Amino acid sequence: MHFYWRIIEELKYLNENWVMRDPSLLRAYERWISRNARTISLQVTKERKSGLFQYRGVPCSVN
Repeated sequence: MHFYWRIIEELKYLNENWVMRDPSLLRAYERWISRNARTISLQVTKERKSGLFQYRGVPCSVN
């Protein structure tokens, strides 16, 4: 699920949306988010403080 979360975050930086249509995938993703909410908030805070790498003016992470 971390992989899906990173993809969704990268798409947010590009002003794109991704919709999960598979109910089982959505349910698993929501469970993963709720279990890892604290870690995710720390990661997002860390990225905002450090600033993101910019490629041709588009911010993106260095994963």
